[in-house]
Amino acid sequence: MKIGVITRNPQSFATSRLIKSLEKLGQEVISFRFNDIVAYVGNEVKLFVRGINIVRELAAVVVRPIGRASLDQALLRIDLLYALQENGVRVFNRPEAIEKCSDKFRSLYTLSMNGVPVPTTIVTERSSLAMRSLDMLNSDAVVIKPMFGSRGHGSAMVRKRERDILWELVRSLTYHRHVAYLQEFIRHGGVDIRVFVLGNQVLAAMYRRAPPGAWKTNIAQGGAPIRIDKLDPEVEKVALKAASTLHCDIAGVDIAVVNGRPVVFEVNSQPDWRGLQSVYPDKDIALEIAKYIVNAIRR
Repeated sequence: MKIGVITRNPQSFATSRLIKSLEKLGQEVISFRFNDIVAYVGNEVKLFVRGINIVRELAAVVVRPIGRASLDQALLRIDLLYALQENGVRVFNRPEAIEKCSDKFRSLYTLSMNGVPVPTTIVTERSSLAMRSLDMLNSDAVVIKPMFGSRGHGSAMVRKRERDILWELVRSLTYHRHVAYLQEFIRHGGVDIRVFVLGNQVLAAMYRRAPPGAWKTNIAQGGAPIRIDKLDPEVEKVALKAASTLHCDIAGVDIAVVNGRPVVFEVNSQPDWRGLQSVYPDKDIALEIAKYIVNAIRR
C-alpha cells in the first residue's frame, strides 16, 4: 500500500519516526505539503502531487500537522482532506476531527454539550462586551488565547484587577479583527496531564510540569515531562470521551485535575510525542501509531 504523509518537515522528530515505522511495516510512503497539491474538478475529482493522482494512488493519508494558514488556505486544506476521504482514501485524523480540534470554540462547545468538563470561557468579537462579561469567569485571572493555535503560542494570563492591561490586549485583538477568547485561569499548581489516545485506548500519559515561575506546561514552552505509569481511571475515562466526541483516532488530550475533578483544556488532533517518548523509552510510540493506521486500512 501507498500511504501519504502531509507534513511541512519530513525530518521533524515525530514525522520522521512515523515514516520510518510505516516503511518498517512494508508500506510505501510519499511525503508532501498541502501546497504541493493541485486539485482538478471536472467530470471527476483528481488531486495531483508531483504528477501523481493521490486519489487513485494512496490508500491513506496522515496529516502531520495541518500547519499555520490564512482562512483561505485553512478552508482549502480541510476541503482537500474531505475530497480524499469522500473518494475512498482513509485520512488520519478524519477531516471532521481536524476541523473541530483546530477551532478552539467549536471543540470546546462540542465537548461541553457532550458532558465533558471544560473551563468556563467567554468568546465575543467586541472588546467592550468582553470586559463587561469578565465576572462570568469564576477566577481571579483570565487566560487570553488565540482561536487557532497550539503549543501555548499566543496565550497570556492576566489578573482581573489589571483591567488596563486586559483592555489593551482585548482591544488589540478585536481591532485587528480577531476574536476575544477569554478563559478562566485554572489553578493546577503548574502541573497538568497529557493523555495520548490511539483508537479507543490510552497509549501513554505524562504529567507536564511548568518551569519555575511559569504557568504554561506545554513541552514546547519548556514544560518537563513526567511519566505516568498508572493513570487515574476518571482521567482516563474523560480523555477517551473527549477524543471520541471529536472523532479523533489519534489525539493528545490536555487535562488538569482541580479539586479531584478532571477538566479538559484542549484536544490536539495532530499531537507531537517527543516529550512523551522521552519518558517512555520502552515503548515505540511511532510504531504503535503506524500499526494502528495499517490495521485500520486493512479492515
